[in-house]
Amino acid sequence: MICGGECVVRRGDEPVTVRPHPRVLWSAVLSAAIVVLPVWGVSLWLVGPTQTIERTWVITLGIIGMVVLLGVAVLSRRQRIVVCRDGFIEQPIVGRQRFVPREAIGRSLLFEFRGRGLQASSQFFVCDSENRPLLRMRSNRWSTDSIAAVVAAYDGPVERPRQPVSLDDLREDHPDLLTPLERLRWARAELL
Repeated sequence: MICGGECVVRRGDEPVTVRPHPRVLWSAVLSAAIVVLPVWGVSLWLVGPTQTIERTWVITLGIIGMVVLLGVAVLSRRQRIVVCRDGFIEQPIVGRQRFVPREAIGRSLLFEFRGRGLQASSQFFVCDSENRPLLRMRSNRWSTDSIAAVVAAYDGPVERPRQPVSLDDLREDHPDLLTPLERLRWARAELL
């Protein structure tokens, strides 16, 4: 199997492809529309009903904003993770796909994270030999079934702490896995 640009599958090899929850996309687009549309409407009302250059600019910017929202919605369908025998391919929403060969993978961790509420979430990290994250899957973006499918297709050793971890535990034990914002002491657990 060669996994440079696309996975070429030999007989018996089955690449696993997972995509994020569709509801994540629609909640982001809906949130942006809830903020943008009222501002656009008030701006139209403030410039008045007569044909002026200001009204033309407001209408043009509103149309451009809607086209950008629709573009993000279409581009988000590109996002996926493909796990094949030689490694994995990550296709982000924007940008080029990235191939990570199996030789670059040092370890993988599957955390059960418990925030302030009772609801637990999973986070799967694939790291290099220096413990830098190569892949991060959060259960608020990826379904639990998708995370389980990637873990099963990975077929390497996966470290799983016995107890659910908190953000403070991750800050102490695995600060390299967190984003700079998550490393801050005042950051809330909802960031994960």
